[in-house]
Amino acid sequence: MSKYKVFYLDDEKDDLTQPIKKKLESNKVLEVSLEKPNNFEMELDRLIEELKDCKALILDLQLNGPQEGTSDKNGEKFKVRYQAPPLAQMIRTLASEGTIPDLPIILCSTEDKIKDSFSRDFTSHDLFDWTFLKDDIDEETVNKIVSLINGYHILNKNKKNFSSSLDRDYDELDERILSRFIIEDNPPIHEIARVIFKDIVQPTGVLINELTLASRLGIDISESKKSWNDLLDKYFNSAKYNGVFSESWNRWWNDKVIDVFEELTNENLASLDATSRVELLIEHTEFKELIASKPIELFDSNNFWNICEITKKPLDPFEGFKISGKEEPKPWQDYSYVSLFAIVTEPDLISKSGIKIHPTDTGRLSFERKKID
Repeated sequence: MSKYKVFYLDDEKDDLTQPIKKKLESNKVLEVSLEKPNNFEMELDRLIEELKDCKALILDLQLNGPQEGTSDKNGEKFKVRYQAPPLAQMIRTLASEGTIPDLPIILCSTEDKIKDSFSRDFTSHDLFDWTFLKDDIDEETVNKIVSLINGYHILNKNKKNFSSSLDRDYDELDERILSRFIIEDNPPIHEIARVIFKDIVQPTGVLINELTLASRLGIDISESKKSWNDLLDKYFNSAKYNGVFSESWNRWWNDKVIDVFEELTNENLASLDATSRVELLIEHTEFKELIASKPIELFDSNNFWNICEITKKPLDPFEGFKISGKEEPKPWQDYSYVSLFAIVTEPDLISKSGIKIHPTDTGRLSFERKKID
């Protein structure tokens, strides 16, 4: 199997970056070219040449560390004075102009730097396809990089054939999702990739992940064990998302999940509580060991539809508290939620995750906390 060549730019010393390179190359799928940054103009010239043979670009967030012994073309030592976002912006511009290939730009850094700098700079988030932490590199990290590379390849091949890229008739979806690209003659691939990945694949809405799927079916995954996976394989495989980026982001079409449930039970999924949903699945399938989920502590409802972002357990969105994001969800997206139990028992994790309660729910949260204090 051929390797994917990746260009990785990082200003840290070799004893810190070489282990990262080694981890990224551990399963022999990626070939990482690790370099330290030049001054801005020289770096652009180098990337224009290097990226012609690369499938992805990985950038350390802060490239402006000390460059001891580094010299420019005139032999004079210099200090890098830029960070990853302006470099990424120029790469995106050059790709739009056709100077270099359009490819995934992936950000890597430490948790503290992401939280202190990048998380506050919303304007630069759309420049990067994905972000990973240097301390958390594993096989899944590599698989996700490969999935992004393959996704770009498919989008380059399909261009504006969104039905092929999503592996579903685009006319069945909300026409607003990709509407801006319909009227553009030659939209940049990275723009299409960004909207599909960040507006469809990542958020809950048109697509849902496995935990949200379990919440909507009312099933406790850990208690149901093998029956859960067998149920998905036999009855909900037709609802599986197989479009771009699906190799490493397991998703299901929400509307198809609802349709499958109705075909099986002749009942509307959203109108039932978890106990009723599971009883119907047991009645109409051969999986008799399915177990219904129970409400999170301090909650009563089992009309589950979403999950708590901290406990990862199912909740009724009418009991949960909406999380405030950098912008309001689009019409086809859901809010993310956090439970009262998580707020009360995991304040440090709430803070570390950067979770803030949506202004429309702060009053209700204050009222609910007074009831238990």
